Amino acid sequence: MNELKPKQERFAQLYVELGSAAEAYRRAYNSTAKPESVHVEASRTLNDPKVSLRVQQIRDELSELALWGRLDSIKVLAEIARAEDGEAKPGERVSAVKELNSMFGWKRQEVKHSGQVEQPLVVVMDGDEEE
Repeated sequence: MNELKPKQERFAQLYVELGSAAEAYRRAYNSTAKPESVHVEASRTLNDPKVSLRVQQIRDELSELALWGRLDSIKVLAEIARAEDGEAKPGERVSAVKELNSMFGWKRQEVKHSGQVEQPLVVVMDGDEEE
């Protein structure tokens, strides 16, 4: 049987906990290497079939233990947004849609700027103006 080495197991556990392969690698392997090297090694470790399988196993175990998961939240918010219960007020429906959009990252907007701004910067989002 292809068992993981102790540091690989620790990496898999830390990766699931932290969500950062680089940080999981640093901690599991007590690495003091340069960030670029850590990123490369973390990627290699995460792409190892045994390690990636273990990561998925840990995630599956955790989701079985969860009392309330992401899917539960999505189902409830979708019911509110659709007003399936007949009791949701318009404001509650809008809030549910906004939360769902946020969960899926559909509302994220990124603006990159470099250089000097000589006049006040005006950002227009959703029809509202802010200065």
